[in-house]
Amino acid sequence: MMRLSKYAKIGWCVVLCWGISQAVLGQTEFPKPKYIAVERNFWGMKYIYERQTIENPLALQIPLLQMQDPEVSSRFLKFKSQRKAMQWVNIASAGVSLYTIFNRDKVSNNFYWTSLGSALVITTYLNFRSTVHLSKSIARYNQLQLQQSRIGLSINQTSDQTPVIGLGWKQTF
Repeated sequence: MMRLSKYAKIGWCVVLCWGISQAVLGQTEFPKPKYIAVERNFWGMKYIYERQTIENPLALQIPLLQMQDPEVSSRFLKFKSQRKAMQWVNIASAGVSLYTIFNRDKVSNNFYWTSLGSALVITTYLNFRSTVHLSKSIARYNQLQLQQSRIGLSINQTSDQTPVIGLGWKQTF
């Protein structure tokens, strides 16, 4: 019976572990983290998700709500409701303007300018607050993407050409 040296046993163990990991990891496709990048410019913000540029932040609803995190969902839904409130304020101010155009003698100038000025202030405030909620929602989403569990295998060489195998596992609790 042939006896194996200590180094041969270690070598066979490494090859066996490497083969098993290739069989297991080779058949499993791990999802890559999908971040939402924000590009700010003079005209507004653009969002980049899965190499696609998104100009309407409401299109981020699916990835943000799929995270199933209460903070991400809550902040996005606040953003969405504040945007809807902005639309209603804008519709109301347009209605006041149309009413004033057709009934000039029934509406005073003070009422007209007060209603339009208050609509402007309310819309500006809601726009600012909704943008804050969206930004915090995206920041939390990206933070959770970084914290997801990961498995990794790497094969490198040292300076004297000795192969080194590394197996990493990151689990969040």
